[in-house]
Amino acid sequence: MTVIDAETGLYAAFKFLPEGTKITVYTRNKGRARTNVVAELRKEPGGGWDDWQILKRPSTADRSLLPATWPTEDPAVVSSRDLSDAIGNDHDLWANVDD
Repeated sequence: MTVIDAETGLYAAFKFLPEGTKITVYTRNKGRARTNVVAELRKEPGGGWDDWQILKRPSTADRSLLPATWPTEDPAVVSSRDLSDAIGNDHDLWANVDD
């Protein structure tokens, strides 16, 4: 049985975006950071795992808002599941698909 709700819908949105798609994750509450950008991500090309490479984070961004699933990868990677959980559970976060 598959449950369709806000959580699985958000996961599916990130999972099924095409490889190479770029998104920027923002926060409404930038705290002490100089910017509201949390990270710039790219859907891992050719990986087939539906993961997101962390291309860039501002030096003042709060990394705890969107921790890397596999921080030792180069570039670091966050899974579609962890990305959707982070955005779904923190109502101050949102993502913009870069067209």
